[in-house]
Amino acid sequence: MSQWFQHGKDEAERERTGRPLEQAALFQEGAVSEAPLTIDEHNEPPITAEQLSLGKRLLNWRTIVPLVVVLLALLIFLKQEKINLQQTWLAIEAANPLFFTLAFVIYYLSFPLRAWRWRILLRNAGQGQGAKHEMRLPPFWKLVEIVYISWFANALVPAKLGDLYRAYLLRQESGCSATRTFGTVLAERLLDLIVLLCLCIPALMISLHERMPWQVRFGLIVTLAAVLVGIAALGLLRWLHEPIGKRIPARLCGYYEHLQGGILGSFRHLPTLGLLTLAIWSCEALRFFFVVLALQLLQGPLLHLLAVAILIALVEALLTVIPFTGGGVGLVEGGMIAMIALFRPHATSLALAAIVLDRTISLLSILVIGFIVFFVAFGRQTAKQSLDA
Repeated sequence: MSQWFQHGKDEAERERTGRPLEQAALFQEGAVSEAPLTIDEHNEPPITAEQLSLGKRLLNWRTIVPLVVVLLALLIFLKQEKINLQQTWLAIEAANPLFFTLAFVIYYLSFPLRAWRWRILLRNAGQGQGAKHEMRLPPFWKLVEIVYISWFANALVPAKLGDLYRAYLLRQESGCSATRTFGTVLAERLLDLIVLLCLCIPALMISLHERMPWQVRFGLIVTLAAVLVGIAALGLLRWLHEPIGKRIPARLCGYYEHLQGGILGSFRHLPTLGLLTLAIWSCEALRFFFVVLALQLLQGPLLHLLAVAILIALVEALLTVIPFTGGGVGLVEGGMIAMIALFRPHATSLALAAIVLDRTISLLSILVIGFIVFFVAFGRQTAKQSLDA
């Protein structure tokens, strides 16, 4: 066992330079091995510490340059708009704490719902084509932890690194194939797009009526096209499974079977998955709805306020998908200012207060709490590996 600890320390020492953030969690006493982590030794590619490196991604120019660009653009905009920061701060201080707390709690309810949905998708995939036996899944709250860590990674760096963390952590807990995990993540994306479209259309009809700008109309067309393409691809994959498999080189058949099984096998129990996805996005929308109520940002009937909150929250969610900056920093704030201006013009200072409160919940809290959860999880994994050794 002492040799194992020494090996982990040596690996950590070699990787120490320039990688301070992840070395404590990923290399602390050998928490992540450089050895391939495979479910199928012949087909599955390795997930290495290099791929999981948060510090390397965070300090990469592809992360820093886009972040600097969008932050400079936001600063220029704020200067041109002559925003009264004192007025913004006074609005934040005057915010109703009860509504803000409700926004926080409702948002965090979405994580158990996401884990519940993911567990169903994983079970479906484990029973699908190419699965030799039913998948042994970790406890429910472990899945919640994995989902939360993936959100933390996605908030910290772009390029959806959190999906890779999902695959790695689930592999450590249950031995699930990484490609099958990615298949369930893709199934999640398709479900999200379908439900987003179903929520977005009535929200637009109620909130904008005849004042729909071309930008919003264009965004709706793009969303609709993405959903239709996803559904068409899903149908083709189901009906042309065997013809496609025959055309794939033999060395790639394992990847294809796992990915195909993860995607198509995931869509059993579709009504339950649909209701869970609807509940997840309702939590996202209600988060901003209660922020609006906390600041009295908008006026009007309750149905109108709810429709506007749904619309703005969905636009915010779509902007976070763009892999330009971690957590959509800069893009989300700019998009939210533009959307709020449609319903409350000439109130940029108050809109900024709403954005600060909303992003405190959906971004800052993820970074702070996620940092703690991340290190606790990998520390627990280190202790478990030391006992096994």
